[in-house]
Amino acid sequence: MNVDKISIIGLGKLGLPLLTTFAKNNQKVIGYDVDVQKINSLKNKEIPFYEPNLEEFFIKYYDNIEVGNDTENLVLNSNVAIILVNTPSDGNGEFSNDYVFKAIELVSKSLKNSKSSDFLFIISSTVMPGTHKKIIDLIELNSGRKINEGFGLLYIPDLVALGSVIYDFENPDLLILGESDKKYGDIGEIIYKKIIKNNAPIVRMSLIEGEITKVSLNAYVTMKISFANFIGNISEKFNCNPNNITKALGHDKRISPHYIKSGLSFGGTCFPRDTWAFIKMSENIGLDAIHIKATQKINEIQNQNLINSVLKFKDKKIGVFGLSFKPKTSITTESAGNILYEFLKKNDYLVYGCDELVQTDFDFTKFKEFIELCDVIILIHNNNLINQYSKTLKTKILINPWTIEI
Repeated sequence: MNVDKISIIGLGKLGLPLLTTFAKNNQKVIGYDVDVQKINSLKNKEIPFYEPNLEEFFIKYYDNIEVGNDTENLVLNSNVAIILVNTPSDGNGEFSNDYVFKAIELVSKSLKNSKSSDFLFIISSTVMPGTHKKIIDLIELNSGRKINEGFGLLYIPDLVALGSVIYDFENPDLLILGESDKKYGDIGEIIYKKIIKNNAPIVRMSLIEGEITKVSLNAYVTMKISFANFIGNISEKFNCNPNNITKALGHDKRISPHYIKSGLSFGGTCFPRDTWAFIKMSENIGLDAIHIKATQKINEIQNQNLINSVLKFKDKKIGVFGLSFKPKTSITTESAGNILYEFLKKNDYLVYGCDELVQTDFDFTKFKEFIELCDVIILIHNNNLINQYSKTLKTKILINPWTIEI
């Protein structure tokens, strides 16, 4: 199978960085998206959102990139399609696969008229375990081909975080590779080794094993975060520093120092969604994931703890520094800072928000004005700018929750 040129379907906050990462590593790539306005912007080298290094690399390596919204062209000029579209929660705890299935259907119909003898579908979106069966059925129905004869299927989910997506694609802890057949897994290795810089292990398995692994991975990480946060709650009762405790725990090789720092609730588009998905997956097979339910409950408690820390300042001007769920991204989904900000606004507190990338009362260029105006400042994001105004902050009430790095 020729992999000189590959395709990526879905040019959102993960798909566009993946396309750019491949282009950066001299892989010819076709980008597809149904959003015509986005495609036109990208053709003009205009990036629709911020992600570190994305604009720089997209422009620099644009000669390796082609973008459009024609699946006929995609199938005609490439034999591999990586699908990385949004799979939001459907409200019941499961992922909605609507965008994945739509992409599969469009490409499969175009594949039916293709003269190529083989084609490889790579699913990178996070999906519920068992989804591969429906995907295979859709491809066979719309393409007229049979699995492992006229097409193959891989599941290679993204393991990246907003704010460091390109770096994470090039430096993953591992690559999960679920395969319908070994020959397609071999092709997947060839493709992804072009962008992996850190010699990360490539763990090959069946499609169902890959789907379970992805959901389990984030569920375990959130469980670890909530455990560390509970240590923080214990430490507050004893009036001691939780960082000394979690740092010690992290030195044990069975635990490791990653994600074991007491702090705020976990947020964003992945961790909360994947936590609920693990719970739902367990329910679907007659199991009760009580440990993950506890993880979710502790996470909710962390948000209430943060709110409780500022309730007594009803007569003060309160500043929330950091409304996105983490620095270097504009995403506010399930963000501790944004939850606090919205609660205070709703309850008629004098509250002002400041964030580098989120549009709010004060943008980053007016940080000094923000500091001078507020009587109480809650540091959701740690930032070196705080040190520059340390003398001013001595006259303020400063609430600095133990933050976690995500």
